[in-house]
Amino acid sequence: MDTKDNFLNKVCQEIKYKPARRGIAEELELHIEDIKEDYLKSGIKENEAEEKAVAQMGHAEEIGKKLNKIHRPKLDWKLLILILILIGFGIVVAILRDRQPLKTTNYTGSTIVYLVIGIILSIGIYFFDYKKIKKYSNLIWIIATIIMVVPFLVKGPMINYVQYMRIFNVTIFPPAVALPLYLISFIGNIINYDKNKKFKANILGINFSFNKDFLKILIFSIISLILMLNIPSTENALILGIAYLIISTIKIMQDKEGRIIKLVSLYGIIAIFAIVVICTLIASPFRLQRIISSFNPESDPEGAGYTGMLQKEILENAKLIGEAETDIMSDEQSIINSESHFTFIFLIGKTGLLIAGILLLVIILTSIKLIINSRIIKEEYGKFLIIGISTLYILQSLATVLMNVNLGIQANVDLPFVTYGGVYLIVNLLSIALILSIYRRKDINEYDENTKRSIIGLFIEKIGAKDRIKG
Repeated sequence: MDTKDNFLNKVCQEIKYKPARRGIAEELELHIEDIKEDYLKSGIKENEAEEKAVAQMGHAEEIGKKLNKIHRPKLDWKLLILILILIGFGIVVAILRDRQPLKTTNYTGSTIVYLVIGIILSIGIYFFDYKKIKKYSNLIWIIATIIMVVPFLVKGPMINYVQYMRIFNVTIFPPAVALPLYLISFIGNIINYDKNKKFKANILGINFSFNKDFLKILIFSIISLILMLNIPSTENALILGIAYLIISTIKIMQDKEGRIIKLVSLYGIIAIFAIVVICTLIASPFRLQRIISSFNPESDPEGAGYTGMLQKEILENAKLIGEAETDIMSDEQSIINSESHFTFIFLIGKTGLLIAGILLLVIILTSIKLIINSRIIKEEYGKFLIIGISTLYILQSLATVLMNVNLGIQANVDLPFVTYGGVYLIVNLLSIALILSIYRRKDINEYDENTKRSIIGLFIEKIGAKDRIKG
């Protein structure tokens, strides 16, 4: 008859994913000890009690095989397929741009090169334990800040009045790299927040009590938004701010203590900030006209509404399938054909409404899948990482599509995976690889002294061993 150690070893040998073995062995051992204790209370000797407890658990190999099915890593095939389709659209857009006679960039070749680099790096992220990056949240923020500051210290190129940086002849838009890094750092600090880290200060004779973690998060957030605004990248600053707000709101809703006061304070600050922004826009006729022209290009057709008029003409002449009957699509110098921010309307003009409609459907399905993933992940850090990355994807996609059809403000925002941009593509691939890494471990329980999950509950539910496990 098996001893406890032999039983646990046989179970663990059947579990292929090694990181799951320790937690499973600990929980099974705990359950065996509970059963053993009941036998000891009935007067049975210790050795016999352990043997009976082990026997009551059932066949070790059978248990191990069934637990292996529950706790093996899983690939999110649905999300992966959707992302591959989006990448396919990106390659199509690159091919269409390469067909222009006066083009100076090999869009298709560059896209494939960056795609290969991104996939190789993504494989490493996929197998990496994402939980290990949580303790480096402050370092990640510093790296993101350096990326944002470098273009000002080492003067990079100015493109459309926006500061870029150049490394080894590769032009990089700093917010494209720093944005997800800032968000990952923010999430790590939110999860690591310790309400007991307080210090007192006397200001003008008044005693104040501050939380160190709260001040750090607040200062880091403000600096990141200021740097975004100074690139300038108002659109990305707004996206990052909304992502901060969504994550903060969800985190506050999880905490029962002082929830209402925290929400009122948070949204009170947001309301004040919104009023300041609105007053700034009203005080700046140029910015106000730009916003109005984004929705009504006819109000300034030769100025702020010029791009909107081009988009409107393409939409009015678009075919179901095929190139739109307008000279805009044959004019290679047109902003629609030369600027990456207009990928969606470019696709409408070149391929027709049907193809663009399919792309829109894939974007929506991807957004829904990301939201579903954020709901099914139970581990807190992974859950918030998916929420943050999903927020970036959804806001960027929404802003780009709406802007391209005159339903949103003209902005310096690109369509993830579809818009041409080497480093931007790599960043998107790494972000999705992180989500796939989190999903991969969603059924794998890891244990520590403070958080023990009942693997026996899963065992009973999924294996159907109620008749063998008692006590």
